[in-house]
Parts: sequence; structure tokens; C-alpha cells
Amino acid sequence: MVGTVLVLGVLVGGAVVADGVARDRTEERLASELRRQIPGLDTEPDVAIGGVPFLTQLIGGELDTVRVTAPSAVLEGLPLHDVDVHLAGVSTDQPTTAREATMSALARTEDLSEVLDLGADLRVEGEHLVTSFEVLTATVDVVLAPAAAGREIAVDVVELRALGGSVDPDDVPGLGGRFDALTVPVDQLPEGLELTRLTVVEEGVRIEAEGSDVVLPTQ
Repeated sequence: MVGTVLVLGVLVGGAVVADGVARDRTEERLASELRRQIPGLDTEPDVAIGGVPFLTQLIGGELDTVRVTAPSAVLEGLPLHDVDVHLAGVSTDQPTTAREATMSALARTEDLSEVLDLGADLRVEGEHLVTSFEVLTATVDVVLAPAAAGREIAVDVVELRALGGSVDPDDVPGLGGRFDALTVPVDQLPEGLELTRLTVVEEGVRIEAEGSDVVLPTQ
């Protein structure tokens, strides 16, 4: 009986080790593939596969959860930071799909200003972004509100401020249509993933996206 228990212990221990090794190797392979397949990734992301045991998930053709994190990436020319992607129900077939997916990332004010081609810096004021221009002898503050619009970031003008009060855009010469239909396209998001929420934070704008039956990029 003692011998049987010892043998079972060795077998279970060996299975656990094999399961962990297989998980580690798959995470490394996924990180390498994502680095190659996703535009804008300068380094290999960190990949963590959840759920136990791993080998039964692999045999079953679907991974319970996969988390992908990266310090930075570039989406449609917009640098993103602190990228965090959570995937659930990830198929091991091609094309790889996820039943559910969420993503969060940070777009910094200086990067948004450049992509929007404002010609002036952005700053954060409460729940809004603000940029300023000199018009004649007055400083005009343009108050902007970013919003999630499916496959693009929409930026709306909510207020113009000058000389201590609000002003009508038509009364400000020189601004013209500079702030009409400001958008940042994000068509490089995987198919099935769309922006759901944008939150202005101290460093810029926190971007959130989610979707179902998301098709992961392949080459």
C-alpha cells in the first residue's frame, strides 16, 4: 500500500510538472506570435494562461482565460501605455477567437495632441481635456470631451472660454473648422472589439474596449 501511494504521488507530481511546463511553453509561444502579429508591439507582451489543469484545456481546444499585458503599443499611430487585455474562451484553432474580450490602455495627452494635429498642447482639467490658443490679444481655452464611438475616439468641443466667460465659436476669428469632427480611428482593434468607455485621468485618457466572438489577428 505504501509503495502504491508513493507511485501515485510520483505520477501526480510528474503530471503537475508536465502541465506547468506545457503552460509555460505555450505562454512563451503566444507571446512570440503576438509580438509578430499585432502591429505596434515593440517588445513581446507578458502572457498568462489561467485555469487548471492546462493540458485538458489544450486537448479540449479552448483555453479558459488568457491575460496579455504590454508596457506600450501603437494603435493607428496613437501610442498606448499600460495595455491590459483579458480573454475568455480562447480557441486553439485558426483563426483564434475569444468568446469574451476586454482591453484597457492609457493614451497620454501629448500623444493625443499630436495625433489630433491640434497645433497646441493638451492638458487635463477635471473630466475634460483643454487646449489654448492666442487669438489677437486674448487666450481662448477650448474644452474637449473625448468619447467612445465604436471603432473610433470622438472628441467634442463642449465649451470655448475667453476673458473669464464662455464664447460662441463663430465669434472667435481664426479658429475656423479646426475643431470640427475631431476623431481618432482605431480600426486596428481586433474584429469584434469596440471602444466602450473613455475616462479622463491625470495622465490623459483611459481607454476601455470589450467585445464577444473576437477574432485575434493572424498573419
